[in-house]
Formats: sequence, C-alpha cells, structure tokens
Amino acid sequence: MIPLYPATSAAPPREMTTRMSRLSSEARTQSKRVALLAVFASMVVALEVFPLPPFTDIKVYPAGIPFTVDWTGIPIIVVLLGLGTSDAFFVVGAMAVAIAYRNVPGAVFKTVAEALTVLGVAAARLATSGHRLGPRGELLSYTVAAMLSRGVGMFFANIVLLPVFYPVFYTPETALAASLVLVPWNFLQAAINVFGGVLLFRAVPSSLAMQAELVPPGGGPTDSGGETVPDGD
Repeated sequence: MIPLYPATSAAPPREMTTRMSRLSSEARTQSKRVALLAVFASMVVALEVFPLPPFTDIKVYPAGIPFTVDWTGIPIIVVLLGLGTSDAFFVVGAMAVAIAYRNVPGAVFKTVAEALTVLGVAAARLATSGHRLGPRGELLSYTVAAMLSRGVGMFFANIVLLPVFYPVFYTPETALAASLVLVPWNFLQAAINVFGGVLLFRAVPSSLAMQAELVPPGGGPTDSGGETVPDGD
C-alpha cells in the first residue's frame, strides 16, 4: 500500500498544521507591530504638522537664538524601546518629510538632532545589555547617553550647518558661539525625550506589549537586557 504522505514528498498533516499555525501567528504579530509603528509615526507627524504652541511647542530664544522645545521625540523613543532601532529611524524619516515640505533647513536640524538622540539611547542599551541596572539605573543611563550624544553631536552639527543654511546671519565664528549657547538646550530636549519616552513605554499594558512582542515587554520595569525585574534599585 502506498502511503498518503511519503516522508520525502510531503509533511504529515499534524506537522503541516503546526507549521501553518506558526506562520499565521507570526503574520498576526507582524501586523500588530506594523500597526503600532504606524500609530506612533502618525503621532510624530501630527505633532510636527499641527503644533499647538505653547502646549506641544515652546519657543525660546537663548541669546536671541531661536530654539523649540517639543514632545516629538517622545514617541520616537517609545518606538526605539519597543520595536527597535531601525523602526525608530523610520519614524525619524517620516518626521523629516513632515517638516521638509515647509521648512527644509528645519527638517535637517531636527532630523540630525533626533537621530543623535536615538543613537545615544541605542548605544546605552547595547552597552548595558545583560546588566541588571533596575528601572532607575536604566533611565539614568539612557538619559545621560542621549544628552551626550545630542548635545555634543549638535554642537558640531550646528557649527557646520548654521553658516550653510543661514549665511546671512552666521559666520563660522558666530556659529561656534551659537552652538555653545544651544548645548544646554539640546541636553534639556534629550532629557525630555528619554524621560517621556521611557515612562510612556512602561505604561503600555503588559497584555498589549506581549501580543505585539515588544522588546523588552512593556507594562513594568525592565532591565537593559529585556528581563522583568522587581521594583526598586
């Protein structure tokens, strides 16, 4: 008698069913992740296209130099923590497009600044991976890394970019002075992004985070390696 499912030609029904179930589960998980990415990308775009000063955008003028403190970076940090670095850069790209249609220089400065913030947090996660820092230590390491990355990075970026986009107002010498003035404000913006992003990410319900396979799971304090740890240090 010829077997219906020869070992060399087709998988047995049970194995096939298991495989189809696994593929279906992976497809559902991926759909949820894409949906979450779309939600946060839309949030970032909305914050840029429809700002509500002084609630979502706070204009300041240190030494007469315009600077905007905003909440755009908070959803980007949530995406970084939950979906990964590449998805965070995708959201940064969506933000750049949303700004560039009306303000190309602004898009360049903002994109560089948010990308540096993402790089700082991503580097801190990598450096502390496997170490049990606790929720406070984790937040502190992310914040310090983001502040250094954004503050120092934008110091040099402003020196180069200000005379390029605003040659009437900035010479290399005045760009250097303006860059120094803006360092503490970039520190502040990085701290706002990380504090807001981490707190918002930790507020994600555990059930939703697990269904979407966020890394690390949300809904509670986690260490840098993605393991849930007890409250406290």
